[in-house]
Amino acid sequence: MRNAAVDSPIIDVNDKYYLLIPSRCPPIALFERISTDNHDEIANVESLTNPRLQEKHRLIRADPKLDDKSPGLQNWNHAPFTYGNPEGSRFFGPESQCLELSGDIQTALAVSVARRERFLSRTSEPRINLDMRVITRQVRGKFIDGRRWPLDLKNEDYRGMGAEIKTMDNVDGVLFRSPERPTGERIGVLNGATLDTAVQADHYRYVWDGTRIGSLYAFNGGEVIDPCDLINEETILAA
Repeated sequence: MRNAAVDSPIIDVNDKYYLLIPSRCPPIALFERISTDNHDEIANVESLTNPRLQEKHRLIRADPKLDDKSPGLQNWNHAPFTYGNPEGSRFFGPESQCLELSGDIQTALAVSVARRERFLSRTSEPRINLDMRVITRQVRGKFIDGRRWPLDLKNEDYRGMGAEIKTMDNVDGVLFRSPERPTGERIGVLNGATLDTAVQADHYRYVWDGTRIGSLYAFNGGEVIDPCDLINEETILAA
């Protein structure tokens, strides 16, 4: 079949997107669980070989316009393009750094719950409450519009589209929909320069019962959410 990416339009994107990451509240220092007295010293040693920090320092030296406050060098924006994902993303293999985000919080939650369930199942995790926080950022760039592409293609077909996208000039990634919530919009970002400053938003607690995530608790407002409702076309959460 002809690669669908070839015939799809390239559109301008300037919208807010959402992602959930594991959280600890109140926060702790990165190495506090190793040593409560020397975690700063341990962090300094680790930074000597940290690939993200090395790349950050290299970029700052190469471009005097960049500094620690530049959105592209913010940890949440920079890390996805420094640390590889061994499983890759929907359209791109492990060799391609890509940050996947969702166009609304309900879709972000649906995707996050599905992925956390998969991870916790693999490790046979016993009952646990997992706290997650929402990270938002504005994305501005040119993206292939793949929102009409089928959701039931084989993995190699999606990766074939991704390979074609990577050959295109002036394309920053792809818009698409995913099985976790087919009516929700997703975006795969290949170019970190399209990301504005990442901002922390609401916190959620995922209640894992040893088999599945049976409920979500929204810290802001105290709402209890049934994860099965997230996939619905109907919007059950405010933006």
